[in-house]
Amino acid sequence: MTAADGAVELRVDGTAEPAWLDDVHGALARLWSAAPDVPELDRLRFETAVIEIATNIVRHTVPGAATPGSTTPAVIRATAVLRAVPGLVEAVLSDDGAEVEVDLDPAPVDDLAESGRGIALVQRAVDTLELRRVDDRNTWRLTRVLPG
Repeated sequence: MTAADGAVELRVDGTAEPAWLDDVHGALARLWSAAPDVPELDRLRFETAVIEIATNIVRHTVPGAATPGSTTPAVIRATAVLRAVPGLVEAVLSDDGAEVEVDLDPAPVDDLAESGRGIALVQRAVDTLELRRVDDRNTWRLTRVLPG
């Protein structure tokens, strides 16, 4: 979990369902225990962003193409890799669902809207937000640069 250079990395694999979100929450708590030098405000912003993207994976990702002839229900596999290194926290969240297209253009957002603000919230909380399709997986990368 903790490397000699002070890096900490945790991985959470599961199905894209609410129990996986609980596991991601738990991993974030373990990350902060293992990386106590991360300032509280940075923890709060990063954790909010990670949970928002993880929640979007659970709520909005649909299964990819079914295997011909398969009668088993489609399951979406999700992974979260959380890292804290000196000066940076990073999360890579991915799923094997159908390809998603999300507009990451930081357009103005109605702060009073009841939905549709998640990506804007994430963009305000982190320094980097990327979405790519890698090896048949939707892959989100979030980073927050730490002070000092």
